[in-house]
Amino acid sequence: SMSNICDTQYKVRGSRKALSDLWNTLQMMEVNSKDVYLYKLAEHYGIDYEHSGISVRGKIYWAEFEDDEDGGLLSFDTESAWSACDLFFDELNKVLGNELSISYREIECGCEIFYVHDEGGFFPEECCVSSSGGNFEDICEDVYDTICDAIEAWCEKTGISQGERTEEEMVDFINEYEYDSEDTYYYIHPFEFD
Repeated sequence: SMSNICDTQYKVRGSRKALSDLWNTLQMMEVNSKDVYLYKLAEHYGIDYEHSGISVRGKIYWAEFEDDEDGGLLSFDTESAWSACDLFFDELNKVLGNELSISYREIECGCEIFYVHDEGGFFPEECCVSSSGGNFEDICEDVYDTICDAIEAWCEKTGISQGERTEEEMVDFINEYEYDSEDTYYYIHPFEFD
């Protein structure tokens, strides 16, 4: 059976040497014109993922490198099975001399994973909304700056006001709300920050 697909955004800083190494490798593997499979990246860097029990079931489907005064920022997005392949990127960092700072935001609705590991203030947004049907956008995951913003968006679309409810009570109210159609939903998922 198909595993649940996890979408993870990465933001990586570090030494010029380590960043260049990884970015050059991704370009050599033709990132952005084709998917870069993590097992191929592991093989390139000599990481024995099978022996170590590290998941490499995923691919990088977009990447970019921006030069800046902090030595550059490498951004990339992965799609992987079940969860982010963070152990793989830890190993990759070791191979590159532990010179990388790796921040990421992981979203996997089926497994209720809404997780942020942030070493650089890249992912301040408080929550993710999954919604579909009715007055809501077709199936999408939208990231909101604050839980308050996500509540306001729901109130606008449904015409139901928050009234005396606290933010927490409102999130429960919205997440348990029953619509006319079973295909309609709007769930507010606060991110878990480590």
